[in-house]
Amino acid sequence: MGLTMVEKIMSRRNVAATKVRAGDFMTARIDGAMCHYQFMEIHRMAVEAGFAEGLPRIWDPERFFLLVDHHQPALSQSYADENVKIRAEVKRLGVRHFHDAEPGIAHQMMTDYGYVRPGELVVGNDSHTTAYGALNALSSGITRGDMLHVLLFGEVWFQVPPTIRIRLEGKRRNHPIAKDIVLWLAGLYGDDFAQSASLEFTGSLIPTLGMDERFCLATQSLELGAKFALLPFDETTAAFLEGRTDQPYEPVAADPDAVYEREITVDVDAMPFVVARPHRFDNVCPIGEAAGIRIDQAQIGSCANGRFDDIEIAARMLRGRKVAKGVRFLISPASQQVYLQCAKAGLIEDLLEAGVQIVTPGCGICQPKVGYLADGERCITATTRNFRGRKGSLEAEIYLAGPLSVAAAAVAGEIIDPREVFDEL
Repeated sequence: MGLTMVEKIMSRRNVAATKVRAGDFMTARIDGAMCHYQFMEIHRMAVEAGFAEGLPRIWDPERFFLLVDHHQPALSQSYADENVKIRAEVKRLGVRHFHDAEPGIAHQMMTDYGYVRPGELVVGNDSHTTAYGALNALSSGITRGDMLHVLLFGEVWFQVPPTIRIRLEGKRRNHPIAKDIVLWLAGLYGDDFAQSASLEFTGSLIPTLGMDERFCLATQSLELGAKFALLPFDETTAAFLEGRTDQPYEPVAADPDAVYEREITVDVDAMPFVVARPHRFDNVCPIGEAAGIRIDQAQIGSCANGRFDDIEIAARMLRGRKVAKGVRFLISPASQQVYLQCAKAGLIEDLLEAGVQIVTPGCGICQPKVGYLADGERCITATTRNFRGRKGSLEAEIYLAGPLSVAAAAVAGEIIDPREVFDEL
C-alpha cells in the first residue's frame, strides 16, 4: 500500500525514523519556522515558562524566518513600540533572516526569497501557512505554544492527517481561476469538508496553472478546513525556484496505490464564475444569482490574491475604462517584489489612471486596518475571508470572488458576470 504526499514527507521527517500513515502520532523534525508580528507573544510565553530573558536560543538560526507583517509600516504607537522590542530580540538572539523595513505579507516574502523548498516541512504562526504547499512543501500554521517548542528544539508533534485528493480537470482560462475553484468547492461541500485533512491537488488543469494560482489554491485551502494542501512538483515549480534558492531539495509525489479518504473531481470547464455571499466562505452561488447588487468598495490583495496575475487581470480590464463613480477600488500587492513586478510591467500606471487606490503591500487590506466599511456598505473582495466584522462594521456586507469578478464589479458599480464587461474572455 503506497503513501500519499503528506505521509511521505512526514515519514522522512519522523524523529523515530519509521514510516507513518494517516492517524499515526509522531514527532517531526522541522525544516523551517516562520514567525510574523506575533513573535513577541512567543517571547512573553518564554518568560512565563521561566526563561528570564525570553527565548534562550533559536535551535537553528538558518531555519528561522522572522517577517514583520500585518502592520508594516507601523499603524499605531503600540505597534511601533512592539517593533522596537522585536528588533532588540533579533539582535540578542542573532536572528539572520529578519525582514523589518520591507512591507509585505510573510507568506509571499517567504516564497519571494526562496525560504521554502519542495519536500520540506515548514511551520508558521499564521493560519495561512498552508500557502507553501504550492511549492510541493508540507506547511501548516501552529499555535504559539507549539512554535515556542519548535524554536527551542526544532521539533513538534503531529497526528498524520488523512488525504483528500482533488482532481481539477479542464483547460486553463486566460484569467486567474483558482479563487473560483476553492469557492466552488466550499459551496458544494461546505467550508469544513477538509477539516484537519490534507488536500492533494491533481488533474489535467494543474500543469497549466502558474505559481500565482497554485499559491491561491494552497492558501485558501485553509478556508476549507485543511491542515495541509499540496500540489505536485513540475517544471513550473522548478522555474519559480530557479534563482531563488541554491539549496538542494527533494520533491515528493504520491504513490500510484496511495490510499485517500475521499476523492473529488471538478470539471473546471463547466464551472461558472461564483461569489461567496455574506457572511460565510461557503455561502456560494453562481455570480449571476448575485448580479445587480450595488457595491461601495472593491479589493484585490492578501496572501490569497495579491500576486501579479491577480493584479494584471484588473489592469487589463481597466485599460480604457474607469472605476465606477462612488466605488472605492483598492489593490494591495502581496509584497514589495510583487509591487515592483507590477510597476515594471506598466500595470501601476494603468490602474492609477483608471481610479484605483494602490495600498502598501501587506495584510492590511484583508483585515480591519485599511479600507474600513461603514454600516450598510458592501464590498466585493479577492481577499481571504468574509465573516461579519472582517472590515470593521458588523452591519457591512462582504462578498468574496476572484480578481476578475472583483474588477468587473468595480467597473460596473455592482456585482456582474465579468463576461458582460470584458470581451476578451
